[in-house]
Amino acid sequence: MTARHAVASADGLEFQLLAEAAMDLLCVCADERIHWINSAGAALLGAPWSDLAGRPFAEFIHPDHGPDVDFDRLAGVAGGMPLKLRRADGSALVAMVVVRAAGDGRMVVAAHDLGHAPAGAEQLAGAVALLDERIRTLAEHARRNDLSARVLEVASEGIMVLGPDLRITAVNPAYTEITGWSTSEVMGRKPPQLARPEPDDEAQAMMLMFDSATTAGRWQGEAWSRRKDGEAFAQRVGVSTLRDDQGQVLQYVVVFSDITQRKLDEERIRRQATHDQLTGLPNRALFIDRLAQAVSQAERSRQMVGLMFVDLDGFKLVNDTLGHDMGDLLLQEAGRRLGACIRSGDTVARLGGDEFTVLMPNLGIYQHAPLVAGRILDSLRRPFELAGREAFVSASIGITVFPDDATDAPTMLKYADAAMYRAKEHGKANFQFFTADMNAAVEERLAIKTGLLKALERDELRLHFQPKLDLASGRIDGVEALLRWQAAELGTVPPAKFIPVLEESGLMGRVGEWAIDAACRQYRSWQDSGMANRPRIAINLSVRQLRAPGFVELVERTLARNGVGAAALEFEITEGMVMNDADHAVAVLNRLSAMGIRLAMDDFGTGYSSLSVIKRFPLDSVKIDRTFIADVATDPDSVELVRTIISMGRTLKRRIIAEGVETRDQVALLRQLGCDGIQGYVLCPPVPAAELAAILERPIEL
Repeated sequence: MTARHAVASADGLEFQLLAEAAMDLLCVCADERIHWINSAGAALLGAPWSDLAGRPFAEFIHPDHGPDVDFDRLAGVAGGMPLKLRRADGSALVAMVVVRAAGDGRMVVAAHDLGHAPAGAEQLAGAVALLDERIRTLAEHARRNDLSARVLEVASEGIMVLGPDLRITAVNPAYTEITGWSTSEVMGRKPPQLARPEPDDEAQAMMLMFDSATTAGRWQGEAWSRRKDGEAFAQRVGVSTLRDDQGQVLQYVVVFSDITQRKLDEERIRRQATHDQLTGLPNRALFIDRLAQAVSQAERSRQMVGLMFVDLDGFKLVNDTLGHDMGDLLLQEAGRRLGACIRSGDTVARLGGDEFTVLMPNLGIYQHAPLVAGRILDSLRRPFELAGREAFVSASIGITVFPDDATDAPTMLKYADAAMYRAKEHGKANFQFFTADMNAAVEERLAIKTGLLKALERDELRLHFQPKLDLASGRIDGVEALLRWQAAELGTVPPAKFIPVLEESGLMGRVGEWAIDAACRQYRSWQDSGMANRPRIAINLSVRQLRAPGFVELVERTLARNGVGAAALEFEITEGMVMNDADHAVAVLNRLSAMGIRLAMDDFGTGYSSLSVIKRFPLDSVKIDRTFIADVATDPDSVELVRTIISMGRTLKRRIIAEGVETRDQVALLRQLGCDGIQGYVLCPPVPAAELAAILERPIEL
């Protein structure tokens, strides 16, 4: 039997409970040294458990007996022996002492205080019988609980047994493993949490546990504690109170487990629900909650709340050209810069994509908002170093203020968004305060988004076609299909209004598939009507389509379903679309080209604009962006830019098409520079298929 046999469940504590319930000294000795002693024994010898543990029991036998009294002799005395004992303070007492062997070199010692008066034969016989009975009972319980004790040796829960004075009388190995405190460091002492010179929160919490367990018999809950090395850990704790027949507290049994990892996992899961995984900033859900709280508090305190909606200008180009990994790095750095611009107590959140928000509760004066916005603009204007590459973006910021503009959180967010779009309309890289006239724009944008969700189902989308003229032959050799929307509730919605919303809504993939099918159906209609010079139809692809698994197969099925050949189609792509994951883009475009579909680089000159870009991809033509054409007839610099692009195209045997051509002077200059084809209002605006037939039949004279 060891001290640990007295640890833990109700059954496992039975030995210790019986021993503690006794009014006589009961102790276990190993190698004749005190290994465990009950409270009555410690009181009898006049010393706390911590001072008695490990000391030879012979130290407490009075010197008057001389060296003849030892454990072997005492164990051999069947009826026990009256002995004069010496307390720790040197005072003497007379006790009947019974010693019994417990195996493995251990002895169980029992002593009954006989007082200072000489004991009669009857008293001695009664004391011996009582002590023998107690030792037999204890030995039986020790044997019965030996298996339980061994199980507790390997239990993963820490177990600590304390006396009524909250001094530790037993611990198991898991206690040491979890806390770092060894048995010898804590036995006979109060738990380390209660032994600190200055009581702290942890000590107060532990005392509340014991107070509750004393009152109710048991306490369960979670608490934080510290290991020996000072490291904090979370624990699940159960405290049970054990009492004698008179209701007096005998012991407290504390069972605890380390739940630190579980708490960390719970915190990680909670944080995932409330924080953006990329930047670590609060996400939309947490931000809206904080905004609502700020508004509620401001209503009570009659203060202002500022809200900024920040959109990164130029992020899409960085993401498309440098790749998503670089885009992610930029977003992370942008989040850090935003955080450095705000006041203590403000909140920066990422709503998604390249959209951030800034919450400014307790806005002291109206002018604080533009000051913060100015710092943000300056901060984001600086170049971003992305793994050795440099990128530039700016910010469009919309600002709204409670209660001047709106009186609830959802409306504030809507108004800040509207002000941000007004900032974009004003050339980007600026901030705008919400004004009443923006509310109509907000409602219109919401109506457009709602209508687009039903546009495909209601068959409201149409393709209009704008011709492309071959300057050498004077013949229209192709048309570009452009999306138009005739909405039931909204009427004709201009592309400039619905295309941005379409891209944001996630419907561009479905609409792109519809456009390819509609173009094939139109070409088949021309084919069935016997049109001789059927123009090739050019369709603008989106990044989503180009990256979609099975896109090439989708095109093949669409062509086959409509009974038209691949030569009927031309796909227009942008530089940004193909530079992100260029290898995948090259593979897809090569397959499309091998089918016989023509490929054109649209908006050339707004991205990389290099020979390597044109050379790497299987392009048939390159379209010069309209921004270079607008001043080509009057601006020498524009002329040189166009001349360079045309020269690049000729070097790589690509046709060069000029977009946005509006005047005859532009046509004449482009022809002189060697441009292959033109497209623009100088020919005609985009028109329905029914009107296009007449245009195709008449001669073009420019």
